[in-house]
Amino acid sequence: REDLKIRLEKIKDERKKETVEKIDQRMDALNEKMAEHFSNVLDKLEEMLIRINERADRVSVEKGLDVSAVRSATEKANAVIASARLAIETQAGKTYSIKVSTESALKTDVGKARQALGVDLAKVRDAVKAAHSAVKDAAVALAQLVVKPKVSPSPLPTVSPSPTQ
Repeated sequence: REDLKIRLEKIKDERKKETVEKIDQRMDALNEKMAEHFSNVLDKLEEMLIRINERADRVSVEKGLDVSAVRSATEKANAVIASARLAIETQAGKTYSIKVSTESALKTDVGKARQALGVDLAKVRDAVKAAHSAVKDAAVALAQLVVKPKVSPSPLPTVSPSPTQ
């Protein structure tokens, strides 16, 4: 913030200075808010994995089914969640400083910083989506074991009315 104030001394217009400072604060707040949001999403995904594992244990014991596919899918999901957590921690530690060059190029300078934030948040969102997909794959693997194959109902014999005369 101090560096930004020093760089903003080049700018004569007070409103522009205040606006740039507000944008800088909003970018930091957005980064923090999104990191917290993504972390909460990963917490929920981990809870789902726990429930999937518990159900796989139950199915293995009660029905004697082989749950190795579910186990490998949950291990993969745990690894993807761990990498997404690392991406969130890295993103939360970043700060985006606005490189003020001149008053006329102020808009593009702010735009570059905002675009950098957007690109980095998109990368973290993609990592969280990958974690979601991995958890979904584990749930599907479990569902394929648990769901009984549907037996098509046999057609009932129909009685055709006899012609009456």
